[in-house]
Amino acid sequence: MKTTFLAAAVILSAASLTGTAQNYAADPRIAEAVQILPEDLRAGATVVTYDAATGARQVLRQGTNFVECQPRMADGFSRCYSKALSPRRDLEAKLRAEKKSDEEVQSAVAAAVKAGTLPAPSKGMMSYRDYDKRDRIQHLWVMSLPNATPESVGVSTVSQRDAALEGKGLPWMMLPGTPGAHIMIPINPPAKQSTITDQAADEIAQAVLPLPEDLRPGATVYKYDPNTGDRVVLRKGTNFAECMPRGADGFTWCYNSVSGPRRDFSAKLRAQKKSDNEIQDAVTAATQAGTLKPTPFGTMSYRLYGKKDRIQLLWVLSVPGATPESIGVSDDSRRDESISGDGRPWLMLAGTPGAHIMIPINK
Repeated sequence: MKTTFLAAAVILSAASLTGTAQNYAADPRIAEAVQILPEDLRAGATVVTYDAATGARQVLRQGTNFVECQPRMADGFSRCYSKALSPRRDLEAKLRAEKKSDEEVQSAVAAAVKAGTLPAPSKGMMSYRDYDKRDRIQHLWVMSLPNATPESVGVSTVSQRDAALEGKGLPWMMLPGTPGAHIMIPINPPAKQSTITDQAADEIAQAVLPLPEDLRPGATVYKYDPNTGDRVVLRKGTNFAECMPRGADGFTWCYNSVSGPRRDFSAKLRAQKKSDNEIQDAVTAATQAGTLKPTPFGTMSYRLYGKKDRIQLLWVLSVPGATPESIGVSDDSRRDESISGDGRPWLMLAGTPGAHIMIPINK
């Protein structure tokens, strides 16, 4: 008799689980919630919603990766974020259910982080936001860089909102120098025909083309003497950006000046006919010895290429030591899609000192 009851219980349990799985698969909110994510993260994302009256969490689908998503809410947005932020979202939902204002919610969250009852978000953590109308940026990734400034990152603070609404946005920084500092990364629709060029009237104008327009007039432009490795300044700038004219490899690069000593050191070794591996080993050794400073977390570089066989406009954000789990970013390459004009950011060299986020610009 006990065996019969046990078998029946197992059958009922299995039937219940199967029905639940079917409900999950059939719930259109799940597909809607994960749409903003890179494709490789969608199937494993947890999907939750919150009861408006109580703030209680309701799990629509339990996932297997590091991302959590919410279906479209009353404000028109669907959102995804690292599971590490789940306690923060739970608290926010409870406070909103108590009819707290946005300012009160923000203050309560900040107080909880300061008191240690909520974990502070990791530096470089990515969130994702989707919107289905044309009056807001429709596809937006947001990277948290608490207390970062334009100078420390090497990025503009000039809003790209209007350009992003037209499908031509570039990343920019908001709330610089505050705990809420972040980089807005609009994901432009696929570029049917590229408008990117690496041609300009003169060497200086060409060198600054990788930058947003507001940073170009103040950027330093320089190159290296191939025989000595000495830096030759073509124009002394006034901001934090440094650019080099197009090289023999076809690339035009701009950097944050904070990484200048590392590039100067490498140029000296290259003039001595050292191989790429020898240069890399020497830079690593100098960094470990403290004679060269490591590239700071959250430093942006810019690369331009004129032909169609590589990513034409690429921004590269240095995130030393970062992993997909720590910052909530896929490490599945989007190179081929980016070359065809439909790129999404992805993480390379995860977990190493050279970890960086590739940010292709569809334009």
